Amino acid sequence: MPSLSPAKFRLTLIAGVLAAGPLLSGTAFGQSAEQFYKAQKTMTIIVGSAAGGSYDTYARVMGKFLSANLPGNPTFVTNNMPGGGGMRAANFLYNVAPKDGSTMMIMARAIPTAPLLYGEESKAQFDALKFTWIGSLVKEMGMGVVSKAAPATTLDDMKKVEINMGVSGIEGDPAMYARLFNSLYGTKLKNVAGYQGQAETMNAVEKGEMHGLFLSGWSGSGRAFVKDRVAEGKWAIFVQMGLEKDPDHPDVPTVMEVIQDPKDREVLKFLFGRQILGQPFTAPPNLPADRAAMLRAAFKKSVDDPAMRAELERQRFALSPVYGEDAERIIKELYATPSDVVEGAQRLVKIRG
Repeated sequence: MPSLSPAKFRLTLIAGVLAAGPLLSGTAFGQSAEQFYKAQKTMTIIVGSAAGGSYDTYARVMGKFLSANLPGNPTFVTNNMPGGGGMRAANFLYNVAPKDGSTMMIMARAIPTAPLLYGEESKAQFDALKFTWIGSLVKEMGMGVVSKAAPATTLDDMKKVEINMGVSGIEGDPAMYARLFNSLYGTKLKNVAGYQGQAETMNAVEKGEMHGLFLSGWSGSGRAFVKDRVAEGKWAIFVQMGLEKDPDHPDVPTVMEVIQDPKDREVLKFLFGRQILGQPFTAPPNLPADRAAMLRAAFKKSVDDPAMRAELERQRFALSPVYGEDAERIIKELYATPSDVVEGAQRLVKIRG
C-alpha cells in the first residue's frame, strides 16, 4: 500500500487523536494500572502484515495469554494492518493509536532500525527509542529459499541469471537481504514488491509467480512450510541469514561464510545483531509507567505458562523469549553503533542507486 502523503497523514493523525479522545481523558490517566485494565473490555494488537503469517499467529497466541494475565481479563482483538513491510502499522502505533496501554503491536524486526539504516529514504514517522518495548517470543535468523524450478538455486549461479524475489516492502529485511547480496556478492536478485505478507509471498513462489524469497524469521509457520517443501524436493535453502548456523542445515552456508571482506563483515555483524529482537511486541510512547510495567509483567507470565509453550509447539512455532527491558536495551545499543559502521550499513542497504 502506498505511504500517506504529509497532508493525508496529518488528517489521519488528527482523526485518530479525536477518536481516541475519551481514552486520553484525565480520568483514564488518573486510574492505576490495575483499575485501568479491570475496566478495559477489549484491547488491540496490531499486526503489520496480513493474516496467516507467523506475526499474526504469535499475536493471536500472545493475546490469548495476555488476557489471562491482566486484571479483568480483557479480550484482545487482532487488527491486521499490512503495508510497507510493517511500516504503515508502526507509524500508526506511534502517531495515532491511543497511548493509554490499550493498544500494542507486533512489529517487523526491520522496522525499528529503518530510520537508522535508510535515513531520508525511510518512510518512518517515529523515534524508535520512544516506543514502549514489551518483549519478543523469539530470537530470529533468516533464510534464503528458492523453488527448485527457478533458473538458479545457488548464490554462485544467481550471479549469472536474474532471480525474482517476492517482498512486501522495500524497507523490510527480505528486500534488504537481496540488495546486500547484489552489492557484496554480485548476484542478480530482483525485488518484486506488493505482497501483503510472507504467506502470500510463499504462495507466489509455490504457484511459480516468483522464484524465491528471503524469510526474515525462522520461527513460525514459514519455517514449517519451507521445511516441508524442502523435504518434498520442491524448494531449496541457498543461504542462512544470521551470525550462527541452524544445526538442522549444516551444509547451507551462512552470510558470514559467504562474505569474507573484514570491513563488510563488521557491517554484517551490526545488521544481523538486530535479529535478537525477533518479533517484538511494542506499545506507543509515553505510556503511564505502571501500565507499561504491568504489560511487561503479563508478557513474562504468559511466556512462563506451560500452556503457551504447548500451544506454540502444537503449531510448530519456536519460543526463545526476549523480555521488555532487554529489548529496550538492544534498541539503545543499536542506535549507539559507531557512525562508521552505520554508514557502511547505509551504503550496503541503500534502496536506490
